[in-house]
Amino acid sequence: MAVALVKREPASPAPRGEDTRQRLIEAALKIFGESGFEGASTRMLADAAGANLAAIPYHFGSKEGLYRAAAEFVVANCGKEILPTISKVELALARKKLLRTDATALLHDLLERFSAIVIGSEFADRFAGFVMREQLQPGAAFEILYDGMMRRLMESCAKLLAIALGRRSDDPKILIRTQTLLGQILVFRTSRASVFRQLGWREFSKEQLKLIQSIVRENVDRILAGKKSWKPMRPNLKRRSALYVSTRFASTTKSSC
Repeated sequence: MAVALVKREPASPAPRGEDTRQRLIEAALKIFGESGFEGASTRMLADAAGANLAAIPYHFGSKEGLYRAAAEFVVANCGKEILPTISKVELALARKKLLRTDATALLHDLLERFSAIVIGSEFADRFAGFVMREQLQPGAAFEILYDGMMRRLMESCAKLLAIALGRRSDDPKILIRTQTLLGQILVFRTSRASVFRQLGWREFSKEQLKLIQSIVRENVDRILAGKKSWKPMRPNLKRRSALYVSTRFASTTKSSC
């Protein structure tokens, strides 16, 4: 029996209105990142997008609507890259009591995925300034960024770290260590100019990203191994007492002479 072939129409380009909307979001990431919400005017945003002023209320209702849409755009695009890994961690934590070795392996996977986005992603060049501005001057966009992505990332990291170290995930020391683990990755984005200058790099190539990830892995392993065997140094009271007596004796002898 003959099979009729259905002729497929070529994919049509994005509608003009959707293209304008996307250009406004891209412009918003740049302008809000550079000037903040208060410093960015609708004229600046429209000019950067190559759109007319009426396009902002038409597509987003207001400047604040565009501001929120930019944050949602960051969450949606970063989420495609990291949320599958976070969901994998959350599922593992919910299903069973993880062994320390399993928690450590998942922690490595999570940090590797995070570093790939923050350091190695071209998209990060477009949203970094916007996100950094929200960290310094948090507004409505920060709440979207935090609830949509940051909170789950930090909670997953803290829970895995707590299991690996045998502590509670709400322990302030665990939460601070979580920030230090994430911070060793973020610094390559927030201090990129200094990193490039010191290392003589011009970009983060695939090889350089792998090198950074290997160092991050080493740091995590050293922290976990060191913490298990680490004991706080206690003052040697006997030695201190003997030193005090010796010093007093020398002082007394000198004064009597």
